[in-house]
Amino acid sequence: MNQKDNSNSTSKFRLATAAIISLEGVLVLSGGAFLIVESFISKAKNPDALLVEILFSILAGLGLLFAAQGIKRKKHYGYSPALLANFIAFAVSFYLRDADRILLANLLALISIVAVLSIILLSRPTSKD
Repeated sequence: MNQKDNSNSTSKFRLATAAIISLEGVLVLSGGAFLIVESFISKAKNPDALLVEILFSILAGLGLLFAAQGIKRKKHYGYSPALLANFIAFAVSFYLRDADRILLANLLALISIVAVLSIILLSRPTSKD
């Protein structure tokens, strides 16, 4: 495999990783939008906690989208936030499993593991021949 082929495959891998992180960002933002809509249709038992969850989902979703753009542009500032978010997502999958949301828990665990491995593979040093 020559240098150009290796660079091309790394670019595709980088774009795929950025797409995974972007998808996660969109999903987190969608969760925030769901909470906003839900707050209008039903009575919130604890509106302060709901507001914090909505703000957190908006900031986390935007942060993941920003991290994905950094990964896409070969900037290292995108790696750490995306790793942290996916470690948290992996831990959340255990809580979902305890709440009998097995399919969602397994899907979240799988996506977070794939994202973490992808980021680790992208961040490793490469030789410059």
